[in-house]
Amino acid sequence: MTTTATTLTTYRRTYFGLWMGSSLLFAALVAAGYPLVGVAAFAFGALSATALQHRSPTVLFDERDTTIFHEAGANTIAVVGMASAAFFPTMTALWALDVVAWPAWLAHLAYFVTGLFAIWGLALVVARQRR
Repeated sequence: MTTTATTLTTYRRTYFGLWMGSSLLFAALVAAGYPLVGVAAFAFGALSATALQHRSPTVLFDERDTTIFHEAGANTIAVVGMASAAFFPTMTALWALDVVAWPAWLAHLAYFVTGLFAIWGLALVVARQRR
């Protein structure tokens, strides 16, 4: 491996680690009852990752990464969509038949999925307008 490739790998791992670490720390601190400390930890990690990306002596993401990100995003939307199409109607039917109770967290998840697809739909409209 060349020095450039090693440097790129190191920067990418650090970038990913900062985002992942700050996200996990955020969730852990919120769960532990320290939401503001969690927000501060996340903000520090996010700002550090962003600074690393912009100050890196090498290009962290190029057109090959863009293609991979697009494919990963499309697959994510497909999986969430198919799972939601099966799960939420099933849960609603079971709830209507008094087989299960509809827990509050599930309502929040349903709102999140609805919001996710609303944003995706708007992104599709914008992408089509740009072509």
